[in-house]
Amino acid sequence: MKPLPASVDDVRGLRAARWIRESTTGQYDHYGPASQVDQQNTFIKRYELVDTGLVYQAAHSGRTVHASEIMSRMLADARAGSFDLLLAGYSDRWQRNLRRTLELLEDQLHPAGVALVMCDRKILSSDRNAWDELVAESTSAERYSRRLSDRIRDGYGAKYDQRSDPGGHAPLGFRRSPERDYVLEIDPATIGTAVGLFQRYSLGTVSATQLADETGLNASRIRCLLMNPIYNGWVARKGGSSRPAAWRSDPPVSDELWARVEDVRRGKTRGGGPKRSRHVDLLAGLLHCVCGRRLRSDGTFADGRHRKLHPNPCADWGNRARLGDETWETPILAQVAEMRLDPATFVQVVEALSSNERPITLDKARLERQIRVLASENADGKLADDVYLERKRQLRSQIETLGRSAKPGIPAARAVEWLAVLSETWHAADVEEEKAELLHAIYDRIVVSGDRIVSVRLTPDAQAHGMALAMPQVVMARPTGFEPATFGSGGRRSIH
Repeated sequence: MKPLPASVDDVRGLRAARWIRESTTGQYDHYGPASQVDQQNTFIKRYELVDTGLVYQAAHSGRTVHASEIMSRMLADARAGSFDLLLAGYSDRWQRNLRRTLELLEDQLHPAGVALVMCDRKILSSDRNAWDELVAESTSAERYSRRLSDRIRDGYGAKYDQRSDPGGHAPLGFRRSPERDYVLEIDPATIGTAVGLFQRYSLGTVSATQLADETGLNASRIRCLLMNPIYNGWVARKGGSSRPAAWRSDPPVSDELWARVEDVRRGKTRGGGPKRSRHVDLLAGLLHCVCGRRLRSDGTFADGRHRKLHPNPCADWGNRARLGDETWETPILAQVAEMRLDPATFVQVVEALSSNERPITLDKARLERQIRVLASENADGKLADDVYLERKRQLRSQIETLGRSAKPGIPAARAVEWLAVLSETWHAADVEEEKAELLHAIYDRIVVSGDRIVSVRLTPDAQAHGMALAMPQVVMARPTGFEPATFGSGGRRSIH
């Protein structure tokens, strides 16, 4: 790992990249892009830095920007060694999330040899003497964001309770009244455009995309407009409650027109192909990207195959917007189907679970497996030598200091019986619902990187009954051949 500067006096000559954040696209407040660039220019000039020309500009909330695509791209460049310092013009323009700040610094940027600089305060993240101030600034930024969010939520709630008003920006066809309280009212000049969209869509011959081409409006905005009950005279609030608006007696979109649009919208196939009836998502809720985001179901492809979507996709996900469910179902189903329940496996389970030393046995196997995975990544060039050696040292230290637990584990005979029954149930299952239940009893989390499964975590029950020892070392991950799968006794396993 590259040495990090110990103070701002040590940063001279280092390569700098810029971090610019706005809460929303087009925001130009006191801390807008121009002001942030000025702060960065001053810092670069004063400390004689090398400007790499790299600029990471995010239009995102400070509370959630850690999960954005631009953050993922910046971290990928940092790991690639593209710069030494990341400059944020102001302390609260970095992000407004203390927990994520500490995680990104300690787990991502610092291990990559990159330090963060808050130019306005001249705070360097790798300066131990400035650590308290960095934490204080991050805490203050998050506190401000939370209080602002509370005030907005309370304001919206009061407006909803007292005025039956949804708060927020006025949608197309509405405006804010000029009088105090600024409640929502129909805008005669633009409501016809909104109603025209409902009328055209109700015919069932055009899509939101086609309406966007005709009107110049954004397709996503049109879809939201067609689902907004405010046009039908109802004020909805997050959580499901709703109240009649002042114009409910004569709404711009009549009940009949609203119902026709609802029927057309629900009748359209989301993926452009035939819908499968009673589709069961075998891995529902289990799939997570390596960046931490959970994958969600997203309709079907034109051929009827169900698919998954990565919200705000990261660099590790790749350039495919959506991938079919079978991408991950095929190798996972192969793992379960190829469980080894021969006498040798049962002997291993009995040996691992029959003594009070079981926690040591399993934890040691888990840590040793992690060392093997690190060695493989190092050999493939995915992990630098210094990072590999340091992590290996830490894992070896954990193995040496493993303590004994006097708490007995599950009786070995019961674990063997549990595995045998689970295997029989799996092979006898002939409906998708049963298979889904069994998979959720075995797997607690499946981590993927695009179409590649990186690791899986077993449920506590599966771990306690020795499931890891019964899983195969090699599985057929794709129809064209075999891909190696490394399994350890600690409940985690990687599929390469």
